Amino acid sequence: MSVNSDIQPIVLVCAADNNYAMPLAVTVSSAVANLRKNRKIALFVLDGGISEFNKGKITKSLNPAQISVSWVKPDNALFENLVLTRHLTPTCYYRLVITDFLPKEFDKAIYLDTDMVVTGDLAELWDIDIEENYVLAVQDDVELNIGMSEGLRNYKEVGISPDYKYFNSGLLVINLKKWRDESIGKKVIEYVKQNREYVRNDQDGLNAVLAGKWGELHPKWNIMPKIYEYKSWQDSPLAPEVYNELLENPCVIHYTNSPKPWYAGLKEECKHPKKNLFFQYLDITAWSGWRDTYWRRLWRKFMKVTSLTTAKL
Repeated sequence: MSVNSDIQPIVLVCAADNNYAMPLAVTVSSAVANLRKNRKIALFVLDGGISEFNKGKITKSLNPAQISVSWVKPDNALFENLVLTRHLTPTCYYRLVITDFLPKEFDKAIYLDTDMVVTGDLAELWDIDIEENYVLAVQDDVELNIGMSEGLRNYKEVGISPDYKYFNSGLLVINLKKWRDESIGKKVIEYVKQNREYVRNDQDGLNAVLAGKWGELHPKWNIMPKIYEYKSWQDSPLAPEVYNELLENPCVIHYTNSPKPWYAGLKEECKHPKKNLFFQYLDITAWSGWRDTYWRRLWRKFMKVTSLTTAKL
């Protein structure tokens, strides 16, 4: 797949509701801050209900000389009868339908979750040849293969080999042409609906539909927390040069665990060793100086309980 990088911008897609407006600004601002100056980004935000006020702050956070922003509003009716929880909202499924919204001239896109900080140059990732793969992604740090996935424990019934690697879907380089031609998003949605007693999220659905059809990226493009639990490379499943590069030259830090860096919990705060990176990039956005606190969280909990009690009276 050939792309003229001098003409076409890097196509970046993120999805967020209003709760993730500020983390979205951090993710994208970090990507722009580390992008080489002769490259541009065309950002498409799949909008799950971001307020006009927060849209303004997101736009204000980004340098218009290097990035354009387009707002897209998917129809939540598309995601009825899917697995939904307090944390797994329709917004989490938006990436499955990006081919419905992106211009047809784009044949590739990078998708980023909004609990990430980009510390490398996305142009390097963009320039990797996607070849005939449906996506490029990084192997998950906990569920290494299909057979280890709790959400795909029915792999025998659906005819998937347990030996196929299982990828984390927080960062994807998507082959838009293949997704359009073969309706990959719709196939994933249908798989999730038909196997809802097993699947936990769209990541399970993506791994089921794309088993054996994706290309593996260097793990520096999606560094998940487990790398920081190893005492040395000998304790990890990684080669020493890979292990050292993840620690010394990360490209994308992914805060997969809870609580997130921006969350000051009542019982526990984020202990991620790269937590400060999030605030370093937050302070170049329109949210500069913002910090959550224990007392702010306690007050919100009090107000929520009060409103619920009042509603019952």
